[in-house]
Amino acid sequence: MKAVFRVDASIQMGSGHLMRCLTLAHALTKQGLNCTFICQDLPGHLAELTLAQGFEVELSPPGTDEWTDAEHSLASLTQDVNLLVVDHYLLGASYTKRMRTKARHIMVIDDLANRRQDTDLLLDQNLFPNAEQRYASLLPTTCQRLLGPGYALLRPEFYQVSAMDRSRLLVNFGGTDPDHLTLMALDALEMLKPLGIEADIVVGKAYQQAELVRQRCAKEPLWQFHQQCDYMAKLMQSAKLMLGAGGSTHWERCYSGLPALVVTVAENQRPSTEYLAQLGACIWLGDAVNQTKESIALAIMDSWNDAALLHQMATRASALVPRDAGTPAVVRAITELMRS
Repeated sequence: MKAVFRVDASIQMGSGHLMRCLTLAHALTKQGLNCTFICQDLPGHLAELTLAQGFEVELSPPGTDEWTDAEHSLASLTQDVNLLVVDHYLLGASYTKRMRTKARHIMVIDDLANRRQDTDLLLDQNLFPNAEQRYASLLPTTCQRLLGPGYALLRPEFYQVSAMDRSRLLVNFGGTDPDHLTLMALDALEMLKPLGIEADIVVGKAYQQAELVRQRCAKEPLWQFHQQCDYMAKLMQSAKLMLGAGGSTHWERCYSGLPALVVTVAENQRPSTEYLAQLGACIWLGDAVNQTKESIALAIMDSWNDAALLHQMATRASALVPRDAGTPAVVRAITELMRS
């Protein structure tokens, strides 16, 4: 059986969509599916990373609309596929209807709920107070919905890692960090040197200032540099507090019971981040454009030694993602769909 993922990564859009699709592809491979990827040839596409993880990648020309994108995708398929997984904010029903000529089943991963979808299965792993109503008029009546962090696509490492001594600060603003918040965080940590905070600084493969961050970390014994690491669960279990972006990382943190200071780096991250903050599962610092090294330093300083606050955030965050759910639950739903 064959599954194809239509997903993009780039310097501008980041790598979160691709990374969660890779997580699902690995899980489906263990179920006997042959998984491949169709990605647009964009700056920062991360095809090398996808190939390194064992998956074939077809790079297609950037499409100007859904119809053109579908034509490029169909041209990439030499045979019919059992499952098409679409994780893309610019693709909706026009794309998937066209793709049904070669795809028996279709799954869409989304969280915007702003366009119609022609799909058999919808996954939205984000947490919203009105999750069901958001898609009420956008999906076929036969579409199965997987809503909420109980279906968060977590990598196997998160289910396997053991609790560790939590004493470090974890800094990660996604795969590309176009706002260079990582450098701002280092400036903030420079201001907080008297606190002696040991920090793990994580950047993605496509981050354009990675070498500068590496050089700065090499000069500071308190900081450890990591790039495109495959042990984020271990780093989260070693962390007392995380400073980072919203998005899929929310659910990794919640599963790990990790308190967080969150900066939203994209508009789509705001609703779920704001709601998590209302629930007490994180502290929302606002949008990237409003951050300064002084404001970040103050947020860290106010939280770092407040044991009661950190314990409250950790407790409320960990309660949001069930221990026995996540990726296995998504795989079960896909398996049942493909049997139909």
